[in-house]
Amino acid sequence: MLIKKANQLLQENKLKEAEFHFKAILNSNPQSGEALFGLGRIALRLERYDAAVYLLQKACERLPHMLEPLHALADAFNGVNSPNDALKVLEYAKSLASHNPEPHYYLAQHYLSYGELDKAHTTFAHALSMGLYPVTAYILFELVQLGRFNKEHNYVSNLHHFLTQTNNVRLKMVCYYALGKSYDKLEDTEQAFNYYVLANKLQKKLTHFKTSDLVPFYEAIITYNTQQLIASADHTFTGTITPVFIIGMPRSGSTLLEQMMACHSQFATLGENTSIANQVVAFIEQQTQTPYPQCLSALSNDLIAKARNIYIEELKKAQPIRPFIINKLPSNYQSIGLIYLLFPNAKFINLSRDFNATAFSVFSNYFAENEPYFCDLKEFKLYHALYAKLMDHWRSLPSLPLYDIHYEQIVAEPESQLSALFSFLGCEYEPQCLAFYKRKAAVSTLSKQAIRQPINTQALAHWERYKTPLLKQFE
Repeated sequence: MLIKKANQLLQENKLKEAEFHFKAILNSNPQSGEALFGLGRIALRLERYDAAVYLLQKACERLPHMLEPLHALADAFNGVNSPNDALKVLEYAKSLASHNPEPHYYLAQHYLSYGELDKAHTTFAHALSMGLYPVTAYILFELVQLGRFNKEHNYVSNLHHFLTQTNNVRLKMVCYYALGKSYDKLEDTEQAFNYYVLANKLQKKLTHFKTSDLVPFYEAIITYNTQQLIASADHTFTGTITPVFIIGMPRSGSTLLEQMMACHSQFATLGENTSIANQVVAFIEQQTQTPYPQCLSALSNDLIAKARNIYIEELKKAQPIRPFIINKLPSNYQSIGLIYLLFPNAKFINLSRDFNATAFSVFSNYFAENEPYFCDLKEFKLYHALYAKLMDHWRSLPSLPLYDIHYEQIVAEPESQLSALFSFLGCEYEPQCLAFYKRKAAVSTLSKQAIRQPINTQALAHWERYKTPLLKQFE
């Protein structure tokens, strides 16, 4: 059946092939809600949110009793900065299936993203009371993340019971991460570490490559991003917006820095926007018929202008549009040379953190992406080394506007560190940047709970409680 094939291709992330099949279905049956839903999901993945809203609204009309299209439509509304519309859709989904915990979970996630922690906690807790479902693992995980429990009242028994009821690898893994967090808060570091190990081992089974497979790619980035290439940037280009990229390793404090900067009167943020890799690079590869980074040697002025316009369209999506617009996707460090060719006025902020603290944070947190360096400390060590070597290369190219800043220094001396950073960017520090935790904009990263608190030093030495077993993981 064609719809089954299309959905399989989508699951495999073969978006072009899936799109072809869904469109073929629509050609023969223009009323196919499943095909519209498939095209809407593709638009979501490509961050084409306007198209996603249009397609998913039509899908919901044709699939009036299905929850999944409604949840996807809420994501699309959030993508076009319409949180009120997203909330209405999620509340409607909950009314359709009031005894199903899944729509309650998605509604709670919406509250969580927008900093309404009390509403999120109440809604998650209500969903938990509905019984055991696959989504229960994720509900328990979020309740643990919220941290509103103690030795007398916690979720440890719920998690252990759920584990006896499932053989699903991902659900067990989510529970293991939640148990690790639970025992950590309950001061049982031995149990916590054991469950983090179990979680990482399970997630490692879901990975499909090794970090060492990336070595040729990183070497090629260095090879093709020559000083001559960087010097060829067109400095006559002057944009009304300065693109600002926060780069570095995951779990290095990028959400904290982004939220501080986004409180400044001249700044807005796109969050972790993937359009450089997913749209700009893909466009250049298609036009040159050459993979990245080799395609950099085939760039022309016309191609640069067209690629630049792709990202300019992304910048226009910022709410509000301001003179400086942040993109905080850490892995954009792989594309600094290309970004600079497109935007010679761009600024790059490399945020780093103590290696062991970063490693422990990666080790103890659940990343939905099954990347080997997120669930194996030896793999993470190699990934960090690849990052460090590439950053050394970027620093060797003097014309790149690159600023190094450290998480530990931001937490210890926020005002002076931000003052120096804003000076690099060409503007002045504003005191409201330290009131970042009051900001009500959506935050969807792993730090979405922590970012709603004032700046503190609690996370600085947290890893040291696990120093001995942690360092053994690198052996």
